[in-house]
Amino acid sequence: MIDLSHNAGLAIAVIIGLGMFAQWLAWRIRIPAILPLLLIGFLIGPIFGLLSPSELIGNEFLFPAVSLAVGLILFEGGMTLRLPEIKEIRSVVRRLITIGAIVTWLGSTLAGYFIGGLELPLALLFGALIIVTGPTVIGPLIRNVRPTTKIANVLKWEGILIDPVGALIAVLVFEYLLIANSANPFGQTLLLMLQVIIIGSIVGTLGGFFLSFILRRHFIPDYLINLVALALVFATFALSNELAHESGLLATTLMGMIVANRKVPNQEELLSFKETLSILFISMLFIVLAANVSLDIILDALSWRSLLLILVIMLVVRPLNIFISSVGSSLNLNEKLFLSWIAPRGIVAASVSSLFVFELNQAGTFPSAGKVEALVFLVIVGTVVLNGLTAKPLATWLRVAEPDPQGFLIMGAHPFARSIASFLKKEGFTTLVADTNWANIATARVDGLNAYYGSLLSSSSDDEVRLSGIGRLLALTSNDEANALAALKFAREFGSQDVFQLQPSRRNSERKQVGEEQRGRTLFNANTTYASLSDLFNRGAKIKKTDITEQYGLDDIKASYGKNYIPMFVINGKKIRVLSGNSSDPEVGSTFVYLVVEPNPSNNGQKQA
Repeated sequence: MIDLSHNAGLAIAVIIGLGMFAQWLAWRIRIPAILPLLLIGFLIGPIFGLLSPSELIGNEFLFPAVSLAVGLILFEGGMTLRLPEIKEIRSVVRRLITIGAIVTWLGSTLAGYFIGGLELPLALLFGALIIVTGPTVIGPLIRNVRPTTKIANVLKWEGILIDPVGALIAVLVFEYLLIANSANPFGQTLLLMLQVIIIGSIVGTLGGFFLSFILRRHFIPDYLINLVALALVFATFALSNELAHESGLLATTLMGMIVANRKVPNQEELLSFKETLSILFISMLFIVLAANVSLDIILDALSWRSLLLILVIMLVVRPLNIFISSVGSSLNLNEKLFLSWIAPRGIVAASVSSLFVFELNQAGTFPSAGKVEALVFLVIVGTVVLNGLTAKPLATWLRVAEPDPQGFLIMGAHPFARSIASFLKKEGFTTLVADTNWANIATARVDGLNAYYGSLLSSSSDDEVRLSGIGRLLALTSNDEANALAALKFAREFGSQDVFQLQPSRRNSERKQVGEEQRGRTLFNANTTYASLSDLFNRGAKIKKTDITEQYGLDDIKASYGKNYIPMFVINGKKIRVLSGNSSDPEVGSTFVYLVVEPNPSNNGQKQA
């Protein structure tokens, strides 16, 4: 059997490969990625003994590397926090990261002491580590469940801001445990708290404004932006930690928030790069940290008491936190109930607990400190499993989930764009048309369409356009470059497979056309340009639909119309598929939607509209 603990190169390659496999598996079977990651870590570490991270690279390098990676993850999380999102939920988020954090700390401490069997000092540390909820698991859960905007914003802001808060409380408890026998330990701990808050805030703010400044002044060439930003994030984290122990988490979170709200150029590319790195680091960290846990300690902690501990944290402590923090807010009962159930723990709880337990073991003051780490990992697994498997059905039952994103954002509100939008709306799909021409928008509203007046490429549209129930883009303007830019922008929101644009005009030479890799998928077919669609509708083209049966299928439609039709959509119940150049044919039992100029004189009894 291969021993990865004595071959660093092979170990790193295996960890990265297994991490990507776990991410793919999680996507494939729609579960939080943390579950297969932790399972793989436990299997190759404590269960089969293939990898011992401490033995492979040494704790002197392991934990600093873990800390830097967590700092980058929180910077990326901070970059997703935009101030306009928090207007309606500001008071709730503020109480969640202050009063709510204290409620969770004290409640989890009592549970750890009376149920988990921890000594009181270790129970205090355990309670502090359980405060964090973790953006690494909240983000994927939100994408899968698609709760209402208000709930999604509460979970996102809490999950990112609570990490440095929880880490700060954990640091204070940890330092207090180390100096408990010294003179005035309380005063020293209070001084440390002030140092962490002040230094973390100052260093993070300076780092954020400095990065924003050099990006806005274009001091860095485009090809170096991502790497320079990465270096500055690491430098900010390390400098803050050097000045005040564990203040780097606060510094990088603030740094990300400042950059996100300064409207710097290349922001989307920077965020995309950091998201990619975060996925890589998260995949490696969970496997490494799980592999580093002692099997004996886990087995010792795994009992009916630990299961009861998890349930008390989820069913008593979390609801108490939410209902106290949301007093006087606009959240209704169903929203509070959903938030009361969702609090999965993530990478910060895992990494900080591993670091502190290692240092406590080194100090030798608490021989049973390893049980804290084991209980934290059990809480991580328990909350992620239960939240991941039940969040979507619970959101549906409580009616706090957004509609299934089968709808369309249509760029352009000219006549044929309005015709397409009206047809889709009639078929029961959410539509939103957007245009910079007021006459087109006014006509769309008269037609009963939901319409946005403005450019989808403007920064203001990010806050003003509501995408509830919408999961696809149809870019239908006469401007090929604008269509391509919109496709690139909304590929982040909908996924590249669900952004479509008209085939660029044939009048442009190859040199003048936007490259295929820089635009959306071709809408309908390779001959469907703005000019051709406009011409067809001017000639009286109509959108029709035909039920595909064993007796009447696509070949019959082709025989009836020859080349005088354009395939558009395939509808299966409440699902719709946009046809592109390489799309598969409609299957039996579906409804085929297409565009024709002349009505079919003989429809063979098929339903058309």
